[in-house]
Parts: sequence; structure tokens; C-alpha cells
Amino acid sequence: MKGAVAAGSGLTAEAGAWALRAGGNAVDAAIAATLMAGVAEPLLTGIGGAGLATIRFGGEVYTCDFFSNMPGTADPAAEPASMDSVSINYGPTTQGFLVGPGSAAVPGVPAGLSALSDRFGVLPMETLVQPAIQAAVDGAEVTPGFERVCELLWPILARSDKLRLLFAPNGERLRAGDTFYCPELARTLEAFGDDPHYFKTGGGARALVSHLDGQTLISAQDLEQQEAQIRRAIPVKYRDATVWVPGAPSAAGVGIAHTLAALEASTPDAEPTGLSIIRRLEEALSATVNLRGKPFLRDLFTEGFEASFVARVQAMRNPGGRASPGHTTHISTVDQSGNAVSITHSLGETSGETAGDTGVIINNFLGEFDVNPPFLRRPAGSRLITMCCPSIIELGDGRVVALGSGGSSRIPTAVLHGAIYMIDHGWSVSQAVRGPRTHVEDGKLHVESDGRTDATMQRLTAESPKFIRFDGPNMFFGGLHAVSVGSDGFAGHGDARRSGAFVEA
Repeated sequence: MKGAVAAGSGLTAEAGAWALRAGGNAVDAAIAATLMAGVAEPLLTGIGGAGLATIRFGGEVYTCDFFSNMPGTADPAAEPASMDSVSINYGPTTQGFLVGPGSAAVPGVPAGLSALSDRFGVLPMETLVQPAIQAAVDGAEVTPGFERVCELLWPILARSDKLRLLFAPNGERLRAGDTFYCPELARTLEAFGDDPHYFKTGGGARALVSHLDGQTLISAQDLEQQEAQIRRAIPVKYRDATVWVPGAPSAAGVGIAHTLAALEASTPDAEPTGLSIIRRLEEALSATVNLRGKPFLRDLFTEGFEASFVARVQAMRNPGGRASPGHTTHISTVDQSGNAVSITHSLGETSGETAGDTGVIINNFLGEFDVNPPFLRRPAGSRLITMCCPSIIELGDGRVVALGSGGSSRIPTAVLHGAIYMIDHGWSVSQAVRGPRTHVEDGKLHVESDGRTDATMQRLTAESPKFIRFDGPNMFFGGLHAVSVGSDGFAGHGDARRSGAFVEA
């Protein structure tokens, strides 16, 4: 075996495995899988989006920040372009977002993939794009998760003739078992494989700027200046393990450090899915959520803040906003050399726009409160904020685990549960992904019932009758896709909550 991949669809995971079989490493696998995700999971991610990666390579751990910049460098004094409000129905609740050309931030995926390939990769980009090109031409099967996201985002997609044609080619929305085609994207990916600057100064950049001309702050200068940044990841000690998380622009990494420190102040619960751990997580998560106010987000970008914050919360280790839907996806890869990549990327809810005839769907990050809070206007050319938190765990037994999730504010919750189940209770990767989760948002407790005893749920109902109960896998809790490598080989699991898949190569 050469490695393993866990991702949000079978096609995405298989593309990463294909790169491993072709002689690539974990980084090549992550790149090929990311490119495929833009075809197999096109409403969650793509060339028009952005994200973060955490990479363990040669025993060192890095973060690759390829999140979006605030546009407007050509005219920093310009006011943001107008955006349109769209309401999305999530069943028990409805939420509004801002979309349209003015909601687009500068895409970061092209710069990120190029930086990862240049620094760590083995295979050329023109090779890594091939599975995604073939799938865009031959078609990608629509998964239940794909169908659900298409249904949710239809009020945005229906605004555009091009997007309606892509996702309702016969007048009916695509459903599970149907096939999604995008030959325009195939031609674009081929051009990107040949020219790494295609979306910086080449034809892709020109198509994006031309399509958005006069309706956005994005200029050719913004695209040219968008760069990925590779730096050391942040190590967080938890019991006998080290959890590596990204720093700014991720607001989630230091939040996880805070929560783990609060949990380590007591011994692990005897029952990993019982009422006691629900209560401890409720308390710890509530404290962490309360951090995400204006002072914290402002200080997040201050030099030295991450190190000092993590140092403070690590001293706690021993005793004595509304939830956005999270249209994000994640990929985890490992190889036989012990390298690992955890990479999370997103389009937001999409702006409802495609870049000319490229097939590239454009993000709406400026229309997301978590990413672009109105009380914290980011300067032109600076990074926006993200909840992406691709993580790597070095366990006490020597195993290396790459894990992460989509799901906006539920991303750190999903990562935390994976870490706690594996570190505190010795669960396998598969058990940790499938284990029940607890989440706190807007002061409300959200709890999954599957995997818990009836007695636990009855006691919780008696004590907290207003908690929100989830029966069965639900995409609300994100999609924790995780893989590991160790002396016993590879293991992994793709989260059923988001149609996940696991493939060994």
C-alpha cells in the first residue's frame, strides 16, 4: 500500500488514491483530490474558492494559508459593491446570505495548489489535473450530499442561467444517481495544469475580471497579488498527544487549543458518549464560543497573538454569532513515508456567478458574517477570517492522523470530537468519525442521539428539555474525514454525514 485518502465523495477520494498509485505523495494526493472535488462536489469547493491546509512532511508540520483576500487593492477607498439578500431554508430555521457579483472575494485555491505542488509535490500539475478533467467531461455521479446542497442553494443557483443549466440540465434539479457534467471546467483545468499563473495573470484571471467588471471590487491587481503563505502550524499539547492546528486567518485553531485545555483540567470520562461528557463539552464549548467577539477577531491578526494565546491556554492544562450552514468540504491524505495532509476549502454558499465560460463557480465570502464580519472591515489585500481548521494529530503510540471537516462553526466541534475519542478513549479512526457529537451555538445545545444510550438521552431530556436533538446522520455536524498512518498501516473513514468515502492506494 502507498497511502490512503478520506474525502467528501468516492470520486474525490479515488482521485487522491490515483495520484498515490502514480508515484505521488500525500501532497500530490491532496491536490488531485481537491481538483476532483471541484467536479464531484462543485457547490462546496472549486477553483473559485479558498481554504487552508496543514501538512506533515519529513516530520515537520506546516500550514498553507490560501484563504481569500479582501479585494480592492486597485482602489482601497472604494466602497464594496452592492449585494443581494437570499434566504435559505434549512428546515427548522431560515437564514439569509448576501450573494451576487459584489459578494465575491479573491479566489485562493489556484495559488494554494500551486504553492503546495512547488514546495512538497512530486508529480507535475498537468498530471494531477487529469482525473478531474476526465470526470468533468465523462460526468460525475450525484451523491445524496450533492443533491441536498443543490436543493438548499437553489434560490442562489436559480439566479443564473448558466448555473440553472449546470444543475438542472433538463429543467429538473439534479438528484442522487444523476450525472453532473461540466466540459467548460475541463478546458479550464487543462489550461491551469499547463500554466500555474492561469488564474493570476492568464486567461482565467482575465475571464474572472471581465465577468465581474463594474460589479465588484475585484481587479486584475487583486488576482495578481493573491499568494499562498506557508508557515509552521501551531502545536497544542493534549495529554500524551500533539494536535497541530492552523493559526490566522483561522479563528478555529486557537479555539480548539482553548477547549482542549479546559477539557484536560479533568480526567477523561469513563463513558465517552454519556451525559457527563455532554455537560463538560457544553461548558468548554460555550467558553470558547464566547471568545469569538470583536476583540478576539481583531487581535487574531496581531503579530505574536497566537503564540501568547496558546501559551496562556496551555497553562490551563493541569488542575491547580449565528451558525452559518457550512458549505465546505475536507480531504485528508497520508502516505507510506508518514507524510500527511489535512486540507479544507470552500465556496461559501457561492455568489450565484460563474467566471465567463470557464465553468468556475465564484465564492460569496464577502456575504458571510463569519468570514467578513461587518464590525471588522479588513483592509484591501488582507486575509478574511475563516473557521477552516485542517488538523494533524501525533498520537502517543506513534500514529499520525490527518483530520478536518466542513461545517463552518461546527468545524472545530467535529475536530475536537475526533481528537477526544482517539486520545482519551483509544477509539479507532473509524469509531471517532462515527461517534456522536455535541455542539453549542447561540447558547443552544445540539446533541446527536445515535451512539448514545436511551438512559443518557432520557436524563438529558429531563435536565435540558430545550436542547436540540438530532436522530440519524445530519450534515449540520459537518463531515469529519480522517486517515491515519502508523506501524499497523493505514486506516480511515469518510463521514456519512456528508457522503464521505475512504480509499486505500
